[in-house]
Amino acid sequence: MMRVYYIFGIRVVVHPLFTHAVVIGISGFILTRLVHVAAVYHNILNVKIGEFGSYVVHVITQSDLATLLALGLIIFACLSLRWQLREPLRAVRLL
Repeated sequence: MMRVYYIFGIRVVVHPLFTHAVVIGISGFILTRLVHVAAVYHNILNVKIGEFGSYVVHVITQSDLATLLALGLIIFACLSLRWQLREPLRAVRLL
């Protein structure tokens, strides 16, 4: 019976949704350690609507490399999840 549990555990761990969730979770944790979320929220509320685009560009260009890498990893994982989950759906439709 332990072999069944091991196989089930391996299937869960290698599933694309699980791996993407782990990557997003770890990157989100790293991002919260690098960036003070309350300060970001407070600063965004102080920006005028017409200046929001230039503010975002200014903030991104002035941030450090670790913050940009964590944010980029989160964005990449969220965008690539759609394509990772599309392949199993195609295999199910073919049956």
